[in-house]
Amino acid sequence: MKSDIKKVETSCNNCGSTDSELVTTGVEHEYTNTTDDVFNVVRCRNCGLVYLNPRPDISELPTIYPPNYYAYSLEEGYDENQRQNLYYKFRYQQILKGLEGCLSFVTAPDPVRVLDIGCADGHILNWFKKVRTRQVETYGVDMNERAVEKANAAGHKAYAGRFEEVDLPESYFDFVWASHVIEHVADPKQFAEKVRRILKPGGIFWFWTPNIDSLDAKLFRNKHWGAYHFPRHWVFYDPKSIKELARLTNFELVHLEFQPNAIFWVWTMHSLLKANPVLKPLADSLFPPINWAKTNLGNFIRNGFFAATDLAIKITTGQTSNMGVVFRKPES
Repeated sequence: MKSDIKKVETSCNNCGSTDSELVTTGVEHEYTNTTDDVFNVVRCRNCGLVYLNPRPDISELPTIYPPNYYAYSLEEGYDENQRQNLYYKFRYQQILKGLEGCLSFVTAPDPVRVLDIGCADGHILNWFKKVRTRQVETYGVDMNERAVEKANAAGHKAYAGRFEEVDLPESYFDFVWASHVIEHVADPKQFAEKVRRILKPGGIFWFWTPNIDSLDAKLFRNKHWGAYHFPRHWVFYDPKSIKELARLTNFELVHLEFQPNAIFWVWTMHSLLKANPVLKPLADSLFPPINWAKTNLGNFIRNGFFAATDLAIKITTGQTSNMGVVFRKPES
């Protein structure tokens, strides 16, 4: 395992303050080929935004996102023939229904130009192409060149590089999708501002991000909350700080929702076991942090149980740790 990666001091992305207090510390526990460093999670004393400080330098991205990073090969875990299986037939229909609901926010005529930021191998874009209610043109951006090759081979127009650096046409896209990306970037405010520039007036920016105000975030705040995803998650939002991000970037916040997300629970349990000298050898087998999306009975049971747990939390508290946010670019 590598260690001693380059880090940079940062300030609150929402208000710019450098006055912060320590929330917790944590270490990488999912991959053995990144870093042994300890990382600090802090809270801005001025506005309450939670973030990693210091965080890894941009130059360390190839280190903290190793070649076996789970998102680079998610499509390999899905077989079209599985649609004949009752569970996967249900899952297939639910995914399509969900994406069709997302695109219902788009008022522009067909074809809808969809850009997926962090598209990896194009697995989400493949689903967008299957929607039954709209005609869709699919585009993607990802910093992993091998994953981008897969996305292009699947029929999408994908760009290799960091979204912040890739040259994209302004006022071009109708819908920008970023599933659990904004918490990974160095400057989320600048990131959102670029999204606004490349969207057409009235265009939709739909993104998912961890909610640090959720019940499980509070229960496991001391080091083990899975959505810390050390050291890859750099900013942690809640509904209040999301509203402030919309104001700062001149977006309209039109929708906020919370959905189950089993992977955060898998990572939480993995972190807890890894920290226990007796249970540590069982962590990877009981709660696989990388292959959690592969098709097998163990993942079916784990993910189903944790999804049900999240659903119960949502019914009880109204929130989960998986927050869906819809920004609309003003028409004028």
